[in-house]
Amino acid sequence: MMQSRHRRRRHGSETEKRKPPIRLIASAILLVMLFVAGKKTLEWFGVGNARRSTAAVLSIDPGGIVSVSVDGGAMKRAETDVKLYAGDSVVTSPRNTAQVDLFDGTSIRMDESTQLNIIKSFEGQEQSTLSVELPEGGVWLATPKLSSFSGAITRIISTPYISATIPSQSEIVITPRSLAVFAADGLGLPVTIAENGQSIIIGEGQQFTLPPGGEQEADLYVYRNPLDAQQMLSEFVEQSRARYGSIQKPGTSTTVGNTAIADGVILEVTAPDEGSTIDTATLEVKGRIGSDVEKVRINGYLADVNVAAQTFNEELALPEEDDINITIEAIDSNGVVIAESLRSVHRDRKPPEAPTILSPATNGQTYMTNQQELAIAGKAPEGAVGIIVNDYRLQLFEPGDTDWSYLANTKYDNMHIGTNVYEVVAINRGGYRSDVATITIILNPDAEPGVLPDSTPQPDSVTPTPTTQEESNLPKNAPTNPGSIVITAPASGTEYTTKNVENLIEGTVPTQTYSVWVNGYRLRLYEPGKTFFNYIASVELNTLKRGRNPYRITIRAEDGSIIDELTYVLNFQP
Repeated sequence: MMQSRHRRRRHGSETEKRKPPIRLIASAILLVMLFVAGKKTLEWFGVGNARRSTAAVLSIDPGGIVSVSVDGGAMKRAETDVKLYAGDSVVTSPRNTAQVDLFDGTSIRMDESTQLNIIKSFEGQEQSTLSVELPEGGVWLATPKLSSFSGAITRIISTPYISATIPSQSEIVITPRSLAVFAADGLGLPVTIAENGQSIIIGEGQQFTLPPGGEQEADLYVYRNPLDAQQMLSEFVEQSRARYGSIQKPGTSTTVGNTAIADGVILEVTAPDEGSTIDTATLEVKGRIGSDVEKVRINGYLADVNVAAQTFNEELALPEEDDINITIEAIDSNGVVIAESLRSVHRDRKPPEAPTILSPATNGQTYMTNQQELAIAGKAPEGAVGIIVNDYRLQLFEPGDTDWSYLANTKYDNMHIGTNVYEVVAINRGGYRSDVATITIILNPDAEPGVLPDSTPQPDSVTPTPTTQEESNLPKNAPTNPGSIVITAPASGTEYTTKNVENLIEGTVPTQTYSVWVNGYRLRLYEPGKTFFNYIASVELNTLKRGRNPYRITIRAEDGSIIDELTYVLNFQP
């Protein structure tokens, strides 16, 4: 009798699967961790990304005093062309600058009394990293255009207060609490505030200044403003651009991509000519562009672009250099430079000859008068566009005039009883001044008029007429009462577009104002204590030109210190 076989059932569901042992799970996790760690280790030694540490090169001006710390060691005086690696630091002394060039073409120019630390400098086959730290001082930094470096790269510059990621084709000036962006591809620079981690974007043509305690501000964009004209015209920026531009070969053009207009032109510069000599303080740069060009940038400044006519132009303020390099870049709608042209011009900085004094005496002579009104006259040198007597520019003298005259009058407060010294200088188109021609007028109501011999004794009562005072010799302090200058005409604000060949700039100032200066010229008719001032911007007076005209208005106290400073721009479009 066959016995039936009973299948033994397991407890629980028949579909229940066997759980993997805990030891197997732990082994798998360990293998994954070893794989990740091994991959990172291989990448570090050049496998995969093929990353390698690269050197930055330090350049020092002849005779400059710059110190270097290698890998955290003691500071020692450095020689030029020293190579720097991650962990090294550079410090410039007062009145000395230096330049650090990185492997991707990034150039950093250090201002005086500045410390720069190299944090990372790794060039990888797929991803490269540059990171520098600025504990104190200030630097000018320029990065190359996108097409000049293959592979992805991250560039970071940080200070104790802010950290910025730098895109391609950038030009910036950064200090521990401020950032000025002259140029930048794309949207601009992502900036992170160190204390609270907030991030904002600072775009091309903008500046950001974080005041002490500003880290607590909820909306950091309140500290973002349009770029200050004074920042753009600073000597440090101009010198940095000149040195950076000298690395490139002038008179050449480079085209990127296939953007073109009908006759095959992407970017054509029609002025200035290569190697031309310029005798003015400004220069018009103009030319044609292709249909895909959205912006044109000239030495970091955005030019006026006429999209319909496919032309561009810009009035460029020239630095105080004999030889000047100009970089013109065509930029498409994506913020990428698609064409570039370089020009080199020579600036004639020779001052004019001194003016001639003919009456009532000649240059260097002393004249006695008993009249309270007296005309001083003479001849102007060739190329003179202005004549200045003491600190007053002759308003009736026009460029090309050969004669000049000045009325000394006790009623005008420019002549007094006793000795009056008048210094006469000529100015040319470049703004350069001649040597001084001098005449001395002695006002004595009881004397006989005439030219005095050199041996004639001078009166005991001497009241010299004030001589010309240069603003460059006055204090350069931060404004003690910022915001106290208010422009009332031709329009309030900081910029006005006009078609008039003559414009009167008017404004109000505080009562403690002792003197008012416009672009380095002291306003002769302003009297201390007045609460208003005016200045004539005129084509005939050579104080107004086509395009943008910045007027730096500075008010000073009796001791010469700056009370406030403001830049007002007249955009002259005739």
